[in-house]
Amino acid sequence: MMERWTMENIDAAGGREWFERYLDAFNNNDFNGFSAFYAPDVEFYGQAANLKGPAEIVKFYRMVMERLDEHIELKTFVGSKTHVAVEIVTTLDFRKDWPDFAPGPMKAGDRRQTVNFIFYDLNAEGLFTRIRSSRYCVIRER
Repeated sequence: MMERWTMENIDAAGGREWFERYLDAFNNNDFNGFSAFYAPDVEFYGQAANLKGPAEIVKFYRMVMERLDEHIELKTFVGSKTHVAVEIVTTLDFRKDWPDFAPGPMKAGDRRQTVNFIFYDLNAEGLFTRIRSSRYCVIRER
């Protein structure tokens, strides 16, 4: 199991390195690894779903990862002990048709790339309590 992060770990890593470990776990479908960053009462607000709690978020992403490969590339990082703001490029490579995909129907073999902004609120233990994601623009679709 991944170690829990503390304010000392965040400071020691300088913020960005700590966050890159979260993204690395996410990009490698390490559900235990990336959910270790979530507080028990974490709230996620995204384009495709609004979710509450680590279990709901993991359940959602397990379903997503059955249909596509998702990769997050970190472009910009701004962090503190209480908040993180990032600009990312999300690449979705669809392995299965997804006719009811939230932004619009996609077919196996399609690729969708977007620029997104995500804001994270952290508690005193350095765990995410609220995640808000917003699409800025579509780079590629199909």
